[in-house]
Amino acid sequence: MYPRVSIIVPVYNVEKYLDRCIDSILLQTYTDFECILVDDYSPDSCPEMCDRYAKQDVRIKVVHKTQNEGLPLARKTGFENSSGEYIQFVDSDDWIEPDMIEKLYTAAVESGADIVTCDMYKYNALGNYSYEVETFDTDNNINNFGFTHLCSVCNKFFHRKIISRIDFPKAGKYEDRVITQQAFFYAKKITKVSYPLYRYFYNPESISRATDMKMYCEWRDNIFFVVDFLRNNLGENFSLREKHINNYVNKFKFKILCNKYLRQNKSLLTFYPESKFYSWLFPHLMGKIRLLFFPYGLFHQRYIKNLFSGKKLSNNVEV
Repeated sequence: MYPRVSIIVPVYNVEKYLDRCIDSILLQTYTDFECILVDDYSPDSCPEMCDRYAKQDVRIKVVHKTQNEGLPLARKTGFENSSGEYIQFVDSDDWIEPDMIEKLYTAAVESGADIVTCDMYKYNALGNYSYEVETFDTDNNINNFGFTHLCSVCNKFFHRKIISRIDFPKAGKYEDRVITQQAFFYAKKITKVSYPLYRYFYNPESISRATDMKMYCEWRDNIFFVVDFLRNNLGENFSLREKHINNYVNKFKFKILCNKYLRQNKSLLTFYPESKFYSWLFPHLMGKIRLLFFPYGLFHQRYIKNLFSGKKLSNNVEV
């Protein structure tokens, strides 16, 4: 009999964090799952660690790849080797709350949703964290397209039929959004569990933190995939999200323009000309200049207002 849930964990060069991740999965209050560890040809001790866990718990399966193909294709491999009705992705340097799968599975079954989302905690290497709220519109799905919400696939619980339709990207920065935007489009119903059930670790050693030319080219390609997918599938509704999409594209191009090395690659600035980057650029720069010369704009506004009213405003006043 097949498990109801498949938890897919791509593994690459995370020997420092892998125990924490897998242990959090094995401690789940919901137990009818399989955990598929995809060793993406990891050069450290991760392959042996995965095999050790598989010997300890029959719910764990290990897939050893013969070459490194990157995170999204490792997720795809995990899915192809899974059998659960529902799919949960977990990155191997992250960890999850003990009741995460139980809460998301219950919400999916009771609501009949194709996707269930949740909030998350984001941690840095110093142990500091922030509470990230999934600002998802469960009433009007059109508002979920573009680049305005948490793009992570890991705080989302998918029905198998949704993932089976996904065109996985080959690699790259922000590949999560390529997956989630397709999933949102194919889902008939989406719901949310308002708890921080996923704990995301901002790993400074992660490949996704790289800042070389290759990474930015992959980021560009994934942005364009999302834009092209939405433009081709939303029809007239694309215009409702075009402003948000163009703003994100132009912020990306602005990063390129500000980097002497990156702007040597002209294609990073010229892709998707519909965003009208140079028309966007001038008012954006003016806003930066205003912040540079008037960093305490709100304080100054209150100072001027009180000056005309005869009141004094202390520099220590809370604004």
